[in-house]
Amino acid sequence: MKYIIAFTVLFFSFTTATFSADYFVHEKSGIKIYYLTTDDMFPELWRGGKIRGKATSLDLSELNRSIEIIFRALDKYPVAVLQNNLSHIFIFKEMKFYGQPYGGTNSNNVVYLTNNDISKGYTDQYLEQLFHAEFSSILLRNYAPESFDKRWCRINDDDFEYGKGGVYEIKKGKDGLIYEDYYFNAGFLYEYAMSGSENDFNSIAKNLFCPIDNFWEVYKSYDKLRLKIDLAIELYQSIDEDFCLDYFRKFGKKD
Repeated sequence: MKYIIAFTVLFFSFTTATFSADYFVHEKSGIKIYYLTTDDMFPELWRGGKIRGKATSLDLSELNRSIEIIFRALDKYPVAVLQNNLSHIFIFKEMKFYGQPYGGTNSNNVVYLTNNDISKGYTDQYLEQLFHAEFSSILLRNYAPESFDKRWCRINDDDFEYGKGGVYEIKKGKDGLIYEDYYFNAGFLYEYAMSGSENDFNSIAKNLFCPIDNFWEVYKSYDKLRLKIDLAIELYQSIDEDFCLDYFRKFGKKD
């Protein structure tokens, strides 16, 4: 199973597009979630050439669980944030670009996710984190000031350089998502976060909304990660004032 998060390509709006696929609607925001493939599910430039975008419709046995998870993720955002930045969501069984499997990606206002069965690692937490990671890329593009990336990169060691991005890193086998002290010490949550500053930001964002068990312990214990988490929260709070530290910490509390 490949956990590729996102890739960079031209971004297109689907606001005026029409779809024949069945869908569910998130009642609070009106966001539509499509689960069947269509001819126009990807922007035209994603369908041929080197990108060769392909997808397989979601297995209906995973439909209810998938929709419940996506609704739960959407409920963690103010309605205005969703409506101003997200048109709709696709969730497939599988998805490929450049001949490589992708867990998820995004266009300028659309999130694409995959769920290929819980037995293959597509747990509730994995799927919810995947949404938050992809949506965080949209918010990063829409709201981050020009200085944000420089501030983010300055947190890293002076001699550190990010990799060449998702597709290159996956081909080189540098796409690990295992949380380890080795990466924490360097200011990252896992190997794939080192592939690019956006993927690094995604790794933090998804854990703000759906944290691993020890995320807030990591926050306390590792200086570079704490600085990145604080900077990510600063960006989110510029989007909506409710996105403060206490707002995110409540998602790590157990019932």
